[in-house]
Amino acid sequence: MKTVCINTYKFNELSDKAKNKAINSFRDRQYDYQHYYDEITSSVKALVELFNLKTGRQYSDLKTSHIDDNITELKGLRLYKYLMSNYYNDLFTPKYLKSIDRELKCRQFICKVNKDYKGEKYTMLYSRLFRSDCCVLTGVCYDNDILQPVYDFLKKPDKHTTFEDLIQDIAHAISKAYASTEEWISSDDFIRDEIEANDYDFTEEGKLY
Repeated sequence: MKTVCINTYKFNELSDKAKNKAINSFRDRQYDYQHYYDEITSSVKALVELFNLKTGRQYSDLKTSHIDDNITELKGLRLYKYLMSNYYNDLFTPKYLKSIDRELKCRQFICKVNKDYKGEKYTMLYSRLFRSDCCVLTGVCYDNDILQPVYDFLKKPDKHTTFEDLIQDIAHAISKAYASTEEWISSDDFIRDEIEANDYDFTEEGKLY
């Protein structure tokens, strides 16, 4: 039996060569980040339900063949009016203001009472006057990524864009969301943040201890 003493280092204490080895080793370990993809999928499912769509084998394969042609062929100003008449309250929700650490009833704001992990009540306040287009489907940023074509159209309605065109633009946005997320979690910056956030220790050569 013998005792071996090994010096360990934090990531920011490593040499550049050792940092690169640590990053590449971390990437090869294939940590599970499925929850990011699950969040995208949840956003897509909410969108599919909102617009009464169907999907193929992939979530980015949005289908509208079951929707009446009178809707899929709407374009320009008519499409703008259709979206605003039927989906305004879904696309623009009351703006969140703040949370209060107790149950609160009021008329000035829209109040939603919830419970925290301890079971204690708190109240989320929303404006009755102002609305927001932030994360309206599930509350995560991917909502905005996949709905961006809709918001872009509502800001500047194109007279040639049909409802079908808009759905296909959304489909491209969904594909981009999946691809961008995969690229992001494989990037050096993401891995470096993960390493530093978890306060890992390394040998001088950059091997995870």
